[in-house]
Amino acid sequence: MELPQIIILNGCSSSGKTSLAKALQEKLPQQYLNFSIDAVLYALPGSDLAAMQRGEPIQRRGHDFGQLVRAYHYALPGLLQAGCHLILDNAWCERAEKRELLTELAGYRIALIGVHCDLDELNRREQARGDRAIGMAAWEFERVHQELTYDFEIDTTGISPETIADMVFDEIHRDRIWHGAIDSLEHLNMLG
Repeated sequence: MELPQIIILNGCSSSGKTSLAKALQEKLPQQYLNFSIDAVLYALPGSDLAAMQRGEPIQRRGHDFGQLVRAYHYALPGLLQAGCHLILDNAWCERAEKRELLTELAGYRIALIGVHCDLDELNRREQARGDRAIGMAAWEFERVHQELTYDFEIDTTGISPETIADMVFDEIHRDRIWHGAIDSLEHLNMLG
């Protein structure tokens, strides 16, 4: 059985994707890079990152969020061509972003995982973090899982990242063909 080359964790901000990715990295039998959208966002100048975390636009220096998401997507094939295995985590909310991501990853074995969490818990985590624009998780909540076909879904509400990593590990090791991303891309293309 071949493991997926890419594990995609799609869910709202503060749903526990990054904590899950880190726990999963320690469990998997081969090395996976945790390449989150944050890898690109944290490369911004400090003042722009702080503005984004407050929910303010960052276009004053020539960047916008859409451009940064495209840069993130376009970096993925290079990492894969170099032989890296990846865990990706983000909240893909826009149809065009979802299509672009899945198009860039066409031809690779992908486990597409929906990461869910109760909205009240998302709001509590968002407040406690202090590094996200307040209200981001609520805005994403109705959008993030639309139009995607997942290989499987998990709920992080009240469960430790290590326990969830065990669940994901078990699912990934089932004998299956990884195709959720292909199904999702076909569905997105049918929607226009």
